[in-house]
Amino acid sequence: MRGAEVWITGVGLLTSVGKNAPENWASLRAGICGVAHHLSEENASHPGNFAYHGAVSGHEDPPEVPPKLASQRKFLNRSSILGLYAAAEAVVCAGLDMGEVAPERKSLYVGSGDFTRVGYVDFYAALKQTAGDAWGAPDPASLNEASLHRVSPFFLLEGLPNNLFSYLSAMYEFMGPNGSFSSLSSCGAQALENCDRVLRFGEADVGLVVGCGSWAHPMVLLELDGLGILSRAKEGAASFRPFDKRRDGFFPGEGAAALVLESAESARARGAKPLGRVGGTANCQEFSSERYIPVPAEAVRHSVESAVAEAGLASDDLAFILPHGSATPQGDAGELSALLESSNKGKDLIPLAGWKPYTGHMGSASDLAEIVLGLYALKDGRFPPTPGFEQKDDAFEALHIPTEECAVSGAAFLSLSHGIGGQSSATIVAAP
Repeated sequence: MRGAEVWITGVGLLTSVGKNAPENWASLRAGICGVAHHLSEENASHPGNFAYHGAVSGHEDPPEVPPKLASQRKFLNRSSILGLYAAAEAVVCAGLDMGEVAPERKSLYVGSGDFTRVGYVDFYAALKQTAGDAWGAPDPASLNEASLHRVSPFFLLEGLPNNLFSYLSAMYEFMGPNGSFSSLSSCGAQALENCDRVLRFGEADVGLVVGCGSWAHPMVLLELDGLGILSRAKEGAASFRPFDKRRDGFFPGEGAAALVLESAESARARGAKPLGRVGGTANCQEFSSERYIPVPAEAVRHSVESAVAEAGLASDDLAFILPHGSATPQGDAGELSALLESSNKGKDLIPLAGWKPYTGHMGSASDLAEIVLGLYALKDGRFPPTPGFEQKDDAFEALHIPTEECAVSGAAFLSLSHGIGGQSSATIVAAP
């Protein structure tokens, strides 16, 4: 049973190619990519691919907040700051006065992926100061003294995975059903699924969903490279090319995306207009014994079919599909195989695109970001192509992956998200 209709009434988006949702959409239409070569002292000793990522500029400090929260600003980590901007944009876009909604009828779900405090990078300056040019073992007393002056006393608090969740809860007084997810890519889609469910079953009237991630950091790059999923950057920033025969991995980025969800009844009562509707969601898991656990084809197929069935759609109703598209050889192959297997006659003409190369892979923010951009594509009837894509694997010739912007029409689109560990999430977003 689907339950009550859920509307999307507000969106927010901050990435390396735009400071708000309209600006990001304009950048996609113009073919602007935000991945660039950023060389820093911390990554200078690593391979060249460590210096490629999508970085957000001009948002180093959090936005202005109520006085009661001013003392907590110093605890916010990088992705939480970006998430605050996206959340504020979404609330304004929805024309929603949060103070007019009872706290227990407001729902908050956050997917976070900030790993900038993994390891001891905060101690780099203190270690460098005391270890000397030869990087010998530092004197403990000297290191302790240097750390007192060079390391933020809040570095542990900044690393808490529910950093943004706690802040938004206090800022907007969310006291209804809620959740904070912290892992890899699919957390944003999980947050959306959970918020959608509590709204359509009447447990809340208004929901805020936020996905944020900051992977543009030396320690994170080291972890991702250890998994063998970063591109080798043989052709610089253009090496991030989902679905292409030459693909060899992705470049990371940072950013945040947010959506305001409302029950249709509540939104109508205040005269709000929908930007779109959540049609169906699904989340499936598949165990794999392979070392790097590629995208689970069977889980993808199940999640796609479940989401489409919940939305009550025919295959021809889909205007386009936004696969996860991480550009890893095995990952893209598994995902496209599942889409091909779940296709029927006529469905192979539905265009697919991977939009992560525009911004860099933003972890928990990426797939929510693509849902925001998908709403614009559905509204304008224009579908930007996959950057860098030229030629498919022979096995996927039947799939339609445009190399130029094309016109699209239909009632809905499908967004896919996958995480390391065999997880696959699918979301159907429908037109207003």
